[in-house]
Amino acid sequence: MSNRRTGRLANDLDWNLLRAFWAIAEEGSISRAAVALCRSQPAVSIALKRLEQQLGIRLAVRSATSFRLTDAGRILHRECSEIFHTITHMPKLLEEESESLVGTLQIRLASHIVSDLVDSTFSEFHRRYPRVTMDISVSPSSSVVESTMNKSTKIGICLASVKHPDLEYLHLYREHFAFFCGRSHHLFGKEGLTLRDLEGEPAVSFRVFTFSDWVQTIGALNKQANLAVPMVGISDNLEELRRLLVAGVGIGAMPIHVMKRDLDDGLLWRLPPYDDPPAIDVYLVTNPRSQLGRIEAAFVRLLSAIVDTQPLSERTYPRAVGRPTRRSAA
Repeated sequence: MSNRRTGRLANDLDWNLLRAFWAIAEEGSISRAAVALCRSQPAVSIALKRLEQQLGIRLAVRSATSFRLTDAGRILHRECSEIFHTITHMPKLLEEESESLVGTLQIRLASHIVSDLVDSTFSEFHRRYPRVTMDISVSPSSSVVESTMNKSTKIGICLASVKHPDLEYLHLYREHFAFFCGRSHHLFGKEGLTLRDLEGEPAVSFRVFTFSDWVQTIGALNKQANLAVPMVGISDNLEELRRLLVAGVGIGAMPIHVMKRDLDDGLLWRLPPYDDPPAIDVYLVTNPRSQLGRIEAAFVRLLSAIVDTQPLSERTYPRAVGRPTRRSAA
C-alpha cells in the first residue's frame, strides 16, 4: 500500500467500521456481533463489506453455515484489539502527570550497558517517582530486539549495528572495544605488540558476536586478528566473560571504558589494535506498535530529554580512544 493511499485511508476510514469488525471477530459471527452491538444483522454485514471495500482486501469468508477470518482478517483483529484496549484505558492514560506514578517499570538490558547517562536517568526517575519499582532483566542484545519485536518487551536498551525497520531507535551512546587479556596470560605486560602477535590466540566472546551478525564490527576485528576458532569461551553476560579474561582463559574484545578499573588495578592488559578501536552504538529500542503505559512513557521521555542535552561527543566512551597509558605489569 503506497504512502499516499495509506494517508488517505487514515483520513477517510470510518472508525465505526473497525468497531463493527472487531465485534464480528470477537463473537465469531455476524449475528452474535449484531446482538452485542445492539444493531441489526444486515447493518453489521454491510459494515463488514464497506470495510473490506475501503481496505481493498477480504477480511472474512462466510457462508450460511460457516464463518472464518482470512489471514488479513486475523491481523486486523489483533490490531483492532490493541486500538480498543488503548481507548478503554484512555481515561487512565490522560490522568494528570503530577499525580505520582505507582507500579512497575520493566526494562530489558544487554549485560554490557555501562553508562553514566543511563545511570543518571535511573537516579532521576527514582527521585521523581519513588513509588515505582524498577524491574530490570538482562538478555543478549539479539533477544532484547526480538522481544521488543514481539511486544513482550516494551523498553529495551541494547547495542545494534543493524536496525530493524519496524522498531524505533534512540541513540544513547557509543562505546569503543579493544582486546584484553588477564595477568596469567603470556601476553600480559608485553609492549609493542601488533595484531600479528594475536594470531591463533584462544579467544572468548559474547555469544551474540559469535553466532549473529548484529555486531559485525567485533566479528571483523576477531577475523582481522585471526584468532583461533572455535572460541574457548562464550557467554551472554559481560561479567562472565570478564571472569574468563581475568582467569587467563583467552583474550577477548570488551568495552574499553567498562574494563578501565580492571586495567588500572592490573588485572587486565590492553592489547592491539591501540589506534582507532572499533565503535558500537547503544540504543533505546521501542516498538511503535506497542502501547507504552504511563510509567514506561515517563521513563522514555526522561531518557530522551537527558540525551538531548548531551552532544554525542559527551556520550562516547572513552573520550580518548588512542593508545592507553601503561602501568607496570609487576
